[in-house]
Amino acid sequence: KPASGTRARRCSEPGGARNSYMSKLPPAGSAAPSAAPDPPKPAAYGAAAMTDLVDEIQWSSCECLNAASKDGLGRVMKQGLRDQEDLLLESDADEQLLLTIAFKGPMKVHSLQVDAPSDGRAPKEVKLFVNCPSLDFDDAEGRQAQQQLELAAEQLGTRLPLDFVKFQSVQTLSLFVVSNQEEGEVSALSGVRLWGTAVATTNMTEFKRVAGEKGEGE
Repeated sequence: KPASGTRARRCSEPGGARNSYMSKLPPAGSAAPSAAPDPPKPAAYGAAAMTDLVDEIQWSSCECLNAASKDGLGRVMKQGLRDQEDLLLESDADEQLLLTIAFKGPMKVHSLQVDAPSDGRAPKEVKLFVNCPSLDFDDAEGRQAQQQLELAAEQLGTRLPLDFVKFQSVQTLSLFVVSNQEEGEVSALSGVRLWGTAVATTNMTEFKRVAGEKGEGE
C-alpha cells in the first residue's frame, strides 16, 4: 500500500495527466492542420455509365419501312425534334413499322424509351433485332428476335432496360412494331431514345514499336 505522501505528490506533479493532454494541443497562433482532400468519386457503373446514343447514329444509313412520311424517323429520334409530342412517326398501309437504326461504330445498347400518343396508337408488341441492316417485314416476321417487348401503357415514356448481354456489339438495331395498344390500323410514335456506350476498339495505326526497327527479326 503506497504511503499517503506519494499519492498526494502524484496529484500535484506539474507533468501529470492534465499537462500531458495540454501538450498535444497546437501552440497558440499556429495554423490548424489542413483537412484531408475529398476521396475521388467512384467511376460510373451500370445504367449511370450509359449515355444517350443520339450522337452515335449514322443518319444516312437509317431507314423506316411503312412510314407515312419520309422524314418520320428523324422526327422521333433527332435532338430537338423527339421532344415535340405533335411530331409523329405514323404507319401507312397497316399498323406495322420497321425502324432500322445504324450507328457510326459498334455499340453496347443498354436501354430504350418509347414515347407515343395516348390515343391507343402507341406500340404494344415490339421486336428488337441486332445487325440485320437489310431486314424487311418478311424477315422480321419469321426471324428470332434478340428481345421481344410487350409494352403496357404505363411503360411508355419510361426508360426500359434491355437484355444487355444480347446487345454488346450493335452496328444496327431494328425495331419492329408488330401491333399497337388498341389493335388499330395505324401505329404512331413521338420519340425513341437509346442509351448505351461505344465498344472499345484498338486503332492499330497508333501502336509504336517498342524495340527494333521495322523489318528487324523478319
